[in-house]
Amino acid sequence: MRDLRRPLVLVATSLAAFTATLDNTVVAVALRDIQSDLGAGVAELQGVVTAYTVALAALLLTGGTLADVAGRRRVFVTGLAVFAAASAACATADSAGALITARAVQGVGAALVLPGGLSVLAAAYPEPGPRARAVGLWAATGASALVLGPVVGGLLVAASGWPAVFWVNLPLCALVALVVLAVPAPSAPAEPRRGLDVPGQVLGALALAAATYAVVLAGRDGLGASVLLAAAVALAGGVGFAAVERRTPHPVLPLALLRRRDFLGATVGAFAASLAVFVLLVFLSLFLQLVQQREALPAALRLLPLTVALVVTAPVAGRWAAARGPRPPVLAGLLLTAAGLALTGARLAEELGDLELGLLLALSGVGIGLTTAPVVTASLDAVASSRSGLAAATVNVAREVGGVVAVAGLGALVVARLGTDLTTRLLGLGVPDARSESLVEALLRGASQSEVLGLADGQVPLDALLLLRGAAEASYVTSVRLALLGAAAVMVLSAAVCARWLQTRVHQLDDAQQ
Repeated sequence: MRDLRRPLVLVATSLAAFTATLDNTVVAVALRDIQSDLGAGVAELQGVVTAYTVALAALLLTGGTLADVAGRRRVFVTGLAVFAAASAACATADSAGALITARAVQGVGAALVLPGGLSVLAAAYPEPGPRARAVGLWAATGASALVLGPVVGGLLVAASGWPAVFWVNLPLCALVALVVLAVPAPSAPAEPRRGLDVPGQVLGALALAAATYAVVLAGRDGLGASVLLAAAVALAGGVGFAAVERRTPHPVLPLALLRRRDFLGATVGAFAASLAVFVLLVFLSLFLQLVQQREALPAALRLLPLTVALVVTAPVAGRWAAARGPRPPVLAGLLLTAAGLALTGARLAEELGDLELGLLLALSGVGIGLTTAPVVTASLDAVASSRSGLAAATVNVAREVGGVVAVAGLGALVVARLGTDLTTRLLGLGVPDARSESLVEALLRGASQSEVLGLADGQVPLDALLLLRGAAEASYVTSVRLALLGAAAVMVLSAAVCARWLQTRVHQLDDAQQ
């Protein structure tokens, strides 16, 4: 049974990571149908997307600590139950508010599933070499869900409507729970009992939630009073969290760990890899739909080279990290990702062919695949085995923050720049403000020529509208090019940090040090 236990745990925890991560992107292609069925406005659709992300990012540290304190399998299975129940509530929601609430509860479940599952996996593979290889497969499966989300979502929505993207989670969660509960838990050395730092948990969750929300609002609405308020709450929560952690005997995030450069380097690498994935997914998906006028599913299929390269490379990276330590694959991965992002930005144009795009995405996918698994392994190796939940949670927080910065921050800023440019041009043509707003929204979502003409209602000449649309596409390409080059710069800076902080071999802290 022991020979089968490890592979079963690996399959189950990888499937759980895939399911929880999939919900970051799978809902994107269902938004139009959700808007039609539930009468949701733009702000409510934004809430459907961000409620999950904010709750997940805010509670990951809590989920990781609970896995260490209350038991890995117990927290993992509880998270699966919460996630499945919330998915059913999403599928049966009859209003936008109910859907947003259920999405937030989904995020709570995922915050237990992700660190809990990785902690279960780390316990099943205590030896560094096999663990690095297992983490490589786990990371590849989870990361692939980000890219496959639009494809899976498109197929499910086409087959059964938008509730299907939530119903599919129930059998997956049940299967994973049955496997984990049926497989005997590995024997483990006695671990010291830890208290639960409730004030630290509350302040940490508050700071992470407020900071994530501030980034979302800043990207969507610009720097306004609500953004400043959220940022102030995040700052106050962070200061309070640091003060509590210095005094409590059982800190959520031990300060000794924050002084470990190898652990911080792994966190930086996780942030950078996640940012790269989301930048490519969001911006290139919009490029394919808005500029090259492709439907959502064909556009998603053209992003598959990123997934294939990542999935193939991540297990190789795990073996490389097991043999040589995390620094070589992480440095190679970040620099290759930087090259892929920079070349994609340089070559981006309306006439960019599928083959060239696929090769560029594959280059970035190889780089991200080389980075993803070793940074997770490095974070696990840097802590005692009794704090594997904390290590898993910290890495996942960094990944979520990278995704939020890419989607809510950079993505919304690109769209805001386009909207401002288009509005200015329409006002210059003498179009009223109300008419300009509807035309800009139509142009940004890639509306057809007939739809744009109907919205113009004869107030704007057709040739002027066509010129305006061409200008919007050119402006979008320029904006995306700058975003890709900026992301490439982040990869280079992250590589410099990891070169200095990551070690070729990591030595764990013992429990007394943590």
